[in-house]
Amino acid sequence: MDLISRFAAQRAAFEVAYESDDWAPLGEFLDEQISYEVVNMPFHCIVSGREAVLNGFQRSVARFDRLCRRTVGIDSSIRQEGDKILVNAGIRFERSGAPTIEVRLWEVASYREGRMTRLIDIYDRDDREKFEAWMTAWGEGLDPRYAES
Repeated sequence: MDLISRFAAQRAAFEVAYESDDWAPLGEFLDEQISYEVVNMPFHCIVSGREAVLNGFQRSVARFDRLCRRTVGIDSSIRQEGDKILVNAGIRFERSGAPTIEVRLWEVASYREGRMTRLIDIYDRDDREKFEAWMTAWGEGLDPRYAES
């Protein structure tokens, strides 16, 4: 399986986990020592290790994504460069009584022997301030963090 297909399969598994809250099957796509990093957001972080990353996904989804209506893959593009997959896309969140918030990011996934070893989400420059303002005004009860600070 080529890396773009592998990445697509991992994304499909993520969406199944998102709906079912069973994150274990997603682990087959991740190296035991995977590192996940979020850059240019107030919830920036580095999470290391398969179990910690899976727990972080579950935490953020339960405390943020599921409390909003989420649309992923807006105007997305994907390409492979060596052992990396690069995706540029938008994500939209809607919440009752709040304006829609849309942010864009680069997602860079590195692979070794078919497993993701590193995942970096790099949000667009202006989106941090926009997200902070949205959270201050309409984010009561929401927590997008992948790990405790």
